[in-house]
Amino acid sequence: MKRMIPIVDLKSGTVSDRPGTTLTLDLPQDFDRSETIAELDEQSRVRYLSVQGKTMVKSSFPRPLSWRVHGEECLVSERAAAATAGHPSKYSLFAVE
Repeated sequence: MKRMIPIVDLKSGTVSDRPGTTLTLDLPQDFDRSETIAELDEQSRVRYLSVQGKTMVKSSFPRPLSWRVHGEECLVSERAAAATAGHPSKYSLFAVE
């Protein structure tokens, strides 16, 4: 049985359960919270919109949701499949419940 962890969508307030193995990214300090979406490519580069309105590209390494602590805000993968050249992984802003 997989350990399920409740997370809160910070855009809608919806609570959902995700497996502890779900990939997450650290939240960049300059992340634009009104967008709430980021993409991770196959070379572990995260692309997101900064609070200054610029598209940023930085190195980032996914960690499992089970490594996060209660109340921590992070970017959570929308799918289980790894990023490929044609299909970067999408991540959304959540908080661990």
